[in-house]
Amino acid sequence: MPDGAPASPANGHRPAPDEVWAQVREDYLAGISAPECCRRHGVGLTALRKRAASEGWRRADQPWTPPVRLDPWDEGVLLEERVAGDLDQIEMHELEWIADRRMMRAVLRGDAVEALRWRRVFAFLAAEAREIDRLVAAEEAMECVRKEAHDVNGVNGVSGPGA
Repeated sequence: MPDGAPASPANGHRPAPDEVWAQVREDYLAGISAPECCRRHGVGLTALRKRAASEGWRRADQPWTPPVRLDPWDEGVLLEERVAGDLDQIEMHELEWIADRRMMRAVLRGDAVEALRWRRVFAFLAAEAREIDRLVAAEEAMECVRKEAHDVNGVNGVSGPGA
């Protein structure tokens, strides 16, 4: 190794620069989970935990802020804002779509357990939507039968089948 060249660690990996660790620290102390910080910034979980312990990154020392319920880019945020809390305005297909998107986002993050949870939610919502569609179609068919029977029995100027 030439003089002045930095020594590389035994495992062949170079540590992340200080700027990256500063951002990891900021995100971690802001309440983002350690695995999510690692995913975002490309650092190892063990390295993050060691650094947090040695440098005293304690969330308990941070001022309390209410947790953000959803990621700002989550489709559910926009839907919740659009309906302003009135859940009766939400269509079942919109919930299916959101569950599907969250499942895909979990897959991209490599979080298989969360992806499977959202897949089950998606499947339940899809089955529920099919059942609602079936009930609506049955009700519409019954309404047509009632209307026909009503017309055949002399209402609306019709006096019966040979009139």
